[in-house]
Amino acid sequence: MRTILFSLFLLASAGASVAKDDKPISDVFREFCLSDGPHFNKMVDAAKGSGWRPLAADMAMSFTPVSDPIEIEGWLIGDGEESHFEAMVGFRAKVAEKSVEGCTAAISGVDGKAVEKLIVSEVTAKPIGEDQGQDTTYKRFSTTIDGRDVALTISLPRYPNGSDQIVVSLVAEEIMEN
Repeated sequence: MRTILFSLFLLASAGASVAKDDKPISDVFREFCLSDGPHFNKMVDAAKGSGWRPLAADMAMSFTPVSDPIEIEGWLIGDGEESHFEAMVGFRAKVAEKSVEGCTAAISGVDGKAVEKLIVSEVTAKPIGEDQGQDTTYKRFSTTIDGRDVALTISLPRYPNGSDQIVVSLVAEEIMEN
């Protein structure tokens, strides 16, 4: 099911990915995923007053790196006039008995290699592994953001062309708010 939904995302976004974007990652992704690491509640609160359009739950699930989230919310970011597709997904889950929260961005029409370089540099991530799928390369990194250990996964096309569809996920131990 995930493969089918991800394929639909790639097909739907192919028409929107004609030109390279000058700004490969949005301010929304930078604020809610990169600057302080993933914060599920902060992202949900921001979405309520932002005008972000809700993303179908099955599509949100197809973008997350966990199979059974406790909570999941997804949104289409932007006004629909942009030259690329961007969806944001926030989730909470239990992984190996630990409560985690994550943030995922699915983006089309960007230079995948440039986005990877930008993100890895911005969060000073260290590579920890790579897997090759039929059409996708899954690159895994570790980093520390705002004092939390963060797992970073970047899914890129196996043969990038400069106008790529990518999925970037960050997962960290959940911050318990009082």
